[in-house]
Amino acid sequence: MDKHKKILRTLDKARLAPRVIEKEWDTRIVPQTLREVAKEFKLEKTCDPENPVNTDPALAGQFFKAGWEAALRLGFFCRDTESIIKVDREELEREFDKTPSQFVLGKGEEERTVRSRKPSDGVAPIFVAPLSIQTDEELYVPLVEGIVSSRLIDFQEGPSLDTVMGSPLLADTPYETFAGIYEYHLRKEAQWRAGRVGMANPLVSSSSTHFGFLAAFHLYDQPQIALCLNPASLKINYTTLHKCIVANELGGYIRSESPTMVGGYTGSPETTAIASIATDLLQFAICGAHLPGSPSYDIRYAGNCGRHGVWAQSMATQAVAGNSNIILMKTINQVAGPATEMFFLESIVGMAAASASGQAFTIAPRSAGGSVKNGLTPIEAWYNAAVFKGAAALSLEKANEICKEVIPRFEKELFDPPKGKTFRDLFDVKTLIPIPEYRKQYFEMRTYAESLGIPMPRDGVLC
Repeated sequence: MDKHKKILRTLDKARLAPRVIEKEWDTRIVPQTLREVAKEFKLEKTCDPENPVNTDPALAGQFFKAGWEAALRLGFFCRDTESIIKVDREELEREFDKTPSQFVLGKGEEERTVRSRKPSDGVAPIFVAPLSIQTDEELYVPLVEGIVSSRLIDFQEGPSLDTVMGSPLLADTPYETFAGIYEYHLRKEAQWRAGRVGMANPLVSSSSTHFGFLAAFHLYDQPQIALCLNPASLKINYTTLHKCIVANELGGYIRSESPTMVGGYTGSPETTAIASIATDLLQFAICGAHLPGSPSYDIRYAGNCGRHGVWAQSMATQAVAGNSNIILMKTINQVAGPATEMFFLESIVGMAAASASGQAFTIAPRSAGGSVKNGLTPIEAWYNAAVFKGAAALSLEKANEICKEVIPRFEKELFDPPKGKTFRDLFDVKTLIPIPEYRKQYFEMRTYAESLGIPMPRDGVLC
């Protein structure tokens, strides 16, 4: 009952706290508090874009202390009640000590241990694919079969649908309920075809509200991961809490993600990193998240593989990973699409920096920023997985060197990235064989990553 009581306490706090207008939270309370904390901990203007990956553990430790203070001063804003859910020091310390450092998912040969990491510890992180990028429903099974045919992929999350048996998948309607069940059947068929029966799943990709989740989560053998996407950094809503209640009752695990934005209401790279740390710290205390995540994006191009995005995210990751047992989950957001050199270069930067900084878990890729329907193939997933796992033992200094070498090759294109091609363009959908040009590019970019010093494990399909 402890897990249920935690959610009830959160609901009571949200219901009974004084009302706060969201605009006040966004434009005054959060930015002002973050600036005050950054000043108190002497963290203003510590971002060094010329060195995108922090190499100073003491500075990361100072950011952790600042994030802890920000968590206590801010809490989470609940949109449904227009109130702030606060956590006091004693409660945060108690919940911090109870944060799980590992858990097990998957059945039989698909069993995986998800565990917390430290920077450069060499422990292979968990890679999940793909993100919930939209795809035509007739492509769902072949696309997933192709992606999870590689054992580099530990679990499956996406893709997502925008139609169900030809009908539009309309939000907040029974179509979402149907989508949760429909996705279950498609997912099981694809995993069976790939020989991956028993692999674990973050759920549900095709329904962003709680309707599809409530309809389908119980259909899967437990435990599975409850996919809870909060509205934004330092915010939560009833949709997440609906999912948490059900996941707790069924023995599932909770992944709760809230992105921060450099240039958004969390401000500079420094204050954004502080907000990200605070968000990670609060998620277990408020909603019991076993996999908290607060990735940091640069609002100017909606990605995080440029200098400021990498710096903010790697700093926050090092701060939490180096000073806690939290199993850290963050996404890496590429803005270039499949079959573009820029996509592979962004992936090297984002995945290497994240893995070396101690990130334990990611779901990828987000090719073309997730904006192109069917803009996803197995090769992008395999490449990201190889870099993420291969970079686990890289020193922070080496990861920084790699980023300094690779970022100049694409950063001028961040604001107008190439969208690339689609699954149908790049693969034979029936045989799941890539076209020769894409296969050649894939091997060339694997060789390039290895030349930078990143060991690239084989995908088990093409190599």
